[in-house]
Amino acid sequence: MQRLGIALSVIHNPQVILADEPTSSLDDENCKIVIELLKHQAKQTNANLIVITHDQRIKPFFQNSIAL
Repeated sequence: MQRLGIALSVIHNPQVILADEPTSSLDDENCKIVIELLKHQAKQTNANLIVITHDQRIKPFFQNSIAL
């Protein structure tokens, strides 16, 4: 289901991509691939990318973050 959600987020060209824990069950290599894919798709379609996660591995991939 996680991979399906990621695939759907990139093929429909949405204006906003909401990614809820997109990397939680992935190894480090696939984590990086998924984040780069989401960022690339957001840039290509001029979409806003919002990632909600506890996964600290992805923090270096983003300039802006909000910690709650």
